[in-house]
Amino acid sequence: MKFKLILLFLFPFRVLFAQHIDSIQRLLDSTYSSSPFFGNVLITKNNQVLFEKSYGYSDAKQKKLLTAENSFQVASISKQFTAYGIMILQSKGLLQYDSSVCKYLPTFPYKEITVRHLLNHTSGLPNFWDDIRPNLDTAKSNGNQDVLAYLIQNKLPLQFAAGTKFQYADIGYDFLANIIENISGLSYQEFMHQHIFEPLNMKSTFAYMVTDIRRIHNKNLAVGHVYENGKFAYAHLQTKYNFVYYLGDFYGDGSVVTSARDLAIWDKALHDCTLLPCALQNESITEASFNGQTIYAHTNPNISYGFGWFIKNTPTEKLVYHSGGHPGNTHGFYRLLDKDITFIFLFNAETANLKSLRSRILQFLNN
Repeated sequence: MKFKLILLFLFPFRVLFAQHIDSIQRLLDSTYSSSPFFGNVLITKNNQVLFEKSYGYSDAKQKKLLTAENSFQVASISKQFTAYGIMILQSKGLLQYDSSVCKYLPTFPYKEITVRHLLNHTSGLPNFWDDIRPNLDTAKSNGNQDVLAYLIQNKLPLQFAAGTKFQYADIGYDFLANIIENISGLSYQEFMHQHIFEPLNMKSTFAYMVTDIRRIHNKNLAVGHVYENGKFAYAHLQTKYNFVYYLGDFYGDGSVVTSARDLAIWDKALHDCTLLPCALQNESITEASFNGQTIYAHTNPNISYGFGWFIKNTPTEKLVYHSGGHPGNTHGFYRLLDKDITFIFLFNAETANLKSLRSRILQFLNN
């Protein structure tokens, strides 16, 4: 009798969720018909794929259609992999979150900043785009070592006392990648492959040491596009994106290339605690705090940050997520933990409708 009651309870829910998936497909199809976009969308529930579809081109100039096999430069979604690498080292007793970064990166010029501060963006590091980037040599490709050398030489002050506030800092994750290398003796790329991607059979995922698409040799990599003057063009060739060249050697904060299907594999591994015990892994989705109070990531008091994940708590839901943006690329990876729903969208063309599409899909999934 009890089993029958459970089935009766679940049946309406399954029907309702199937209706939401149908509504999402109609939304995507109708939007694509009226205002084309390029991207792959994948939705899972209980680790089962309920929706997967590709739209548009991986390369508009060559007329190559997107497929599920295509990979994307996922930009800041990379941070969760770098954070997990640090967590693996911590689990082996090779690193402590609350130790000074200088212990693992001796030339790092800020003794008050800990590994945890880098992980949850509470380091107070100088603003890269405003205070560092304009002073880099644009005639060459800069990377992790160049920004470290700049900070050592110029001794820029912190924006605030480490650990007291949130300020998103890409370069913090570059330094975390260097810590991984110093402790493991492997390159960042080799460590990620050996400890995460290969064990999980993520065959389409690579932690490259560069972000300049012209230097990435991957036949399945979707090209980023912009839509201008009624047509799609390569984003990396646009003048406004010339930083693709002179910031091309950074890694750790945004250099992973992966596919929607591989992110679904990664999501399942997180759900099942495949690589690390759940108790250790769950710290990555625990809010940063100072003096016992949660440090919020935005003016919205519901959003905070863990290790490579934004965290949004509502009265009915815990959502962990991260977006990723790179010239011609707009991506999102959303995990609705209480509903066991995951929504992955990887878009390789900048169009005006993407933000609205993402929000409307999340509304369907949250109902």
